[in-house]
Amino acid sequence: MEKRAIVAIVLSLAVWFLWMYFMKPKTTEKKVQEKKTEVVEEKAKGNEIDVVEKKRPMVTRSIVVKPSRVKEELEIPFKTSKYTITLSNRGGSIISLKYAQRDIELIVDKNKFNANGYINFNIYFRENEFLEASPLDNVLWSYRKAGNNKIVFSTALTINNSPLVIEKTYSFVEDCHCFHVELKIINPSRTDIVFPNNYIIVSPSDFIGPDMDYDNSYNQLNSIYYLNGDFEKPSKGGGFFSKSGIVQKETGVTQWVGVMSRYFLLIAIPENFTGTGALYDNREETGFKTGMFISADSLQARKELVKSFKVYIGEKNKDKLAAVDKSIVDAADISTWIEPIRDFLLWCLLKINILIGNLGWSLVIFSIITKILFLPLTQKSTESMKKMQALNPKITEIRGKYKDKPELMNKKIMELYKKEKVNPASGCLPMLLQLPFFFALYSALINSVDLWQAPFTLWITDLSLPDTVFQISGFNINILPIIMTGSTYLQQKMSSGDAAGQQQKMMAFLPLIFIVIFWNMPSGLVLYWTMQNILQIFHQLYINKRGSDKESKT
Repeated sequence: MEKRAIVAIVLSLAVWFLWMYFMKPKTTEKKVQEKKTEVVEEKAKGNEIDVVEKKRPMVTRSIVVKPSRVKEELEIPFKTSKYTITLSNRGGSIISLKYAQRDIELIVDKNKFNANGYINFNIYFRENEFLEASPLDNVLWSYRKAGNNKIVFSTALTINNSPLVIEKTYSFVEDCHCFHVELKIINPSRTDIVFPNNYIIVSPSDFIGPDMDYDNSYNQLNSIYYLNGDFEKPSKGGGFFSKSGIVQKETGVTQWVGVMSRYFLLIAIPENFTGTGALYDNREETGFKTGMFISADSLQARKELVKSFKVYIGEKNKDKLAAVDKSIVDAADISTWIEPIRDFLLWCLLKINILIGNLGWSLVIFSIITKILFLPLTQKSTESMKKMQALNPKITEIRGKYKDKPELMNKKIMELYKKEKVNPASGCLPMLLQLPFFFALYSALINSVDLWQAPFTLWITDLSLPDTVFQISGFNINILPIIMTGSTYLQQKMSSGDAAGQQQKMMAFLPLIFIVIFWNMPSGLVLYWTMQNILQIFHQLYINKRGSDKESKT
């Protein structure tokens, strides 16, 4: 294998690995402390800086919820073909939402981020309410059902001593991965009401399931929003590419906001209006609350402010997203160039799995099929590499003769390749052609709920995660990457033959690079690459035996 081609492969994998490493939000094992102080203000005084500790911002006292004698109703059920939903009049919230197609609960009450989990589409009048809690979160709302698919919650409050009534209406659609939420602020008084900051904030939720091991970096969550024509997916906590601070906000035309888990999305899409900005909770130990600023200067006497949203809750699937609203398709977060291969790969795996019933073995069979498809190219590559091995003595002679004239040395080597009809890059071609399958499989294992918790055999219980068997001082010990590295070394040893010089050193170093890159990859991806190595070893054994038989006959 030509040295430059090997370097190109290694660099492409390394760059991709580094990009994925830094783009993934860091995990934290920090325990949540309810009364922890964390805001630090710095005031410059000459050359000195005073550091003052403050508690988290308190909810403003200008908003007062009127006492309610409404009875608490914890289970108000609704059901469509897509969801089984349970609401509560405490906060007017959705407290259970089962994704019917896969029978997965998407409301997670207890999690490491201390997130509420429920979906409540609350209204906030100040940023400190958005960060901490609104008086509306725990109030018992009165409610009435308006037909089989609609429920109207309402509550009364005062803001700066002015009365308001808020209505929240959920309308469920029978055959759609969506429902509608209408928020209505009513001014029942005879005087106009001015909102504290000339805006309101609407946020759908601070979390979306399913329930997973959130200490694993692959099971990440994100705040998401679409602002000024760009899809944004910031990381929490001031990571490598994100800003630090308690709350992050941007101004501009905001088409939607939401929350993204590894496999599912919750997106609130304004109907017939756009927001004026977006904000999200950036603290590491809290939920992923994302809000939309909506301009609201004042509300005239006896008038009402109405804002309606279409809400998508479902998989990161472009077809499902487009069926609800084309503006949210980017939230699938799938590379356009890799998507067709990814979809084809998933289709193949699921079709094979209908017969096999185990996605791990289906992946093994898929590896064999792809190996057969690439066999003619692999055969040509192997023959080219054998010719190159035969040319090694001549190449070594040219390098020794022209070592002080590198340009002339390269010219003579290329002339030798041309004379012997050898393509130095052909040995790497099968590996290069497998890279799109590699990236597509990675995308499938990361984003497709079909492969979530899919077992293989023995210790491999989830193809979407590394095959960790135990830990040593917090370091994961994974078996498949070790097997893959061993098979890579053996395969390279068999195919390189009498490779010399820098090429031999590069071939020996390649498995070490691969074990670093693959160590914490999903086990399904490592399984695919390991199978390719094993199949190549058997193919090389066959080639070597056939060559020996030909030599013995001559």
